[in-house]
Amino acid sequence: MKRAFMSELAIVRTLVPSIAGVGLFIFVVLTLANASDGDSGMSAGACAVSAMSPIMVMSSLAGFDNQNGWERYRATLPLSRKDIICARYLSIIAFSAVMTCAAALLSIVSIPLFDHTGILALPFFDHTGMPSTGQVVFETTIASTASMLISLMMVFLAQPLFFRFGHMEALRLSVGLFALLGCLAMATLSSSNPISNWLMSIAGANPDPVVLGCLCAGIAVLALALCAISCTVSTKVYRVRDL
Repeated sequence: MKRAFMSELAIVRTLVPSIAGVGLFIFVVLTLANASDGDSGMSAGACAVSAMSPIMVMSSLAGFDNQNGWERYRATLPLSRKDIICARYLSIIAFSAVMTCAAALLSIVSIPLFDHTGILALPFFDHTGMPSTGQVVFETTIASTASMLISLMMVFLAQPLFFRFGHMEALRLSVGLFALLGCLAMATLSSSNPISNWLMSIAGANPDPVVLGCLCAGIAVLALALCAISCTVSTKVYRVRDL
């Protein structure tokens, strides 16, 4: 297991510059675009980076498997297929967590740089003349973490497709899957849906930190359960796949 995980990390290290570069660009653009919305808008860049990181690293690792016959060569190494699967899931989770922490930290650091109009303001104080509060830090952290967890759940749903059908076919199927999930999310968050109204009443303009923490913990538990199911399914389909 350790050798399989170290092998995955070695691959991830080669992907870090490109993924981090794209993430930084998106973070800067969205942060500048939403800076005028105040502290709540400043977290948009961090949430976007946190949400895109799991999907990007999943597709990048699958693309690496498809290059130069690496997937077939890895199958000849003294590694069980279960270890290979578990290492892939762990590497995706680890990389996503690092990217989320980095994005949240950048967002928190950049909050005092802008006043309420979104214009760069020095010294490092917000438009009230006071340093950024702990509540803003907490909400940014929760929002980034929740974005990462929701994206990870999407990855966990799509990952078995890559182990079953290979890179190209799985990409086409995962696009359809993500589109379906997006439609379901839009229907769930519709103003006419009671679930949407319930969620908005919980996470309103002044959400309770305890409630936000419980919601994030609930999402984490759901993501963990989905990870276990997805890993089990991936292991079964990968064992019977002819490489």
